[in-house]
Amino acid sequence: MKKPTTIKDIAEKLNVSVATVSRALRNSPEIKKETKLAVLQAAREMDYHPNLLASGLSSKKSKILGVVVPTINRYFWSNSIAGIENIAYHEGYKVMIFQSGESFQKEVEIVETLANSRADGIIIAFSKETCQYNHIRHVIDRSIPVVLFERACSDIDTSKIMSDDRQGAYEIVTHLIERGKTKIAYIGGPLSLGVCQERLIGYRKALEKAGMPYQPQFEIELEDFGYEVAGGALRALWEKNIHPDAVFCFADILAIGVLHAAHQMNIRVPDELAIAGFGNDDTGRFITPSITTMSQPSFEMGQMAAEMLLEEINSEEDVFEYRTRIIKPELIVREST
Repeated sequence: MKKPTTIKDIAEKLNVSVATVSRALRNSPEIKKETKLAVLQAAREMDYHPNLLASGLSSKKSKILGVVVPTINRYFWSNSIAGIENIAYHEGYKVMIFQSGESFQKEVEIVETLANSRADGIIIAFSKETCQYNHIRHVIDRSIPVVLFERACSDIDTSKIMSDDRQGAYEIVTHLIERGKTKIAYIGGPLSLGVCQERLIGYRKALEKAGMPYQPQFEIELEDFGYEVAGGALRALWEKNIHPDAVFCFADILAIGVLHAAHQMNIRVPDELAIAGFGNDDTGRFITPSITTMSQPSFEMGQMAAEMLLEEINSEEDVFEYRTRIIKPELIVREST
């Protein structure tokens, strides 16, 4: 395997010092134009590529942001990453993206890798297994800024950006009640996640305000976020002879799974069963019937997270004032309700 070309190799070829090559590559005014051109030509001919990490050692900045999400094949996360990258690129930063796969152990290893790779800062959404946060505290203790994104916690003193999940759930369940639905089920994710707890609280709050009795058989906690498990949850309700007239799902991916199962079971939507999701996944607009949902501005939230992180990275204050931003989702009524 061919060894990568170094500055020393270019210097030896041109019979100049390593310092001269380094300054020429950085376009230093101390170096003559003819020398710069010769260095650049040699660099191209010898297929030289700068070591960004080594460059960061001298500047004390790697110009790299780390992003850790549970998965990238869901609309909310991929669109958020696009927003993060949009801001980072314009500020001269590159983005390293990692998936935890909903694994706490993998998340810990990723965070350690980013810290050891001298990432200037980290944006992270916790895995469903994460209930201890020492790996984040260790990073903050090493003076690496961290922004908690969407899946956050109250135990860590750092900047955060989240949706108003409780209010969003309250509003969409209220919408179902206003549609005349009286037996509303909730299909949610693992309650180890704060975001899942918040949406469940909003669901219960809406029922309580409407004077509807609490019915634990209408609440289903899933261990995963997928079409199949959501559809299976609806089938399980029907097999137990529990027939809600509406289902509020934690996320659009679950709502789409429930809709697919309802079609297979010959349940008419929304007449027999109204279905609502959360997140405004693009897919929900184009299926039949289209999915009622709560819109989260995921791209803009990603931009905000990047802006918050870069503000802390570039801050010259001895004590940075952390901020929490709560983004209000908006109800989008479609055909499924």
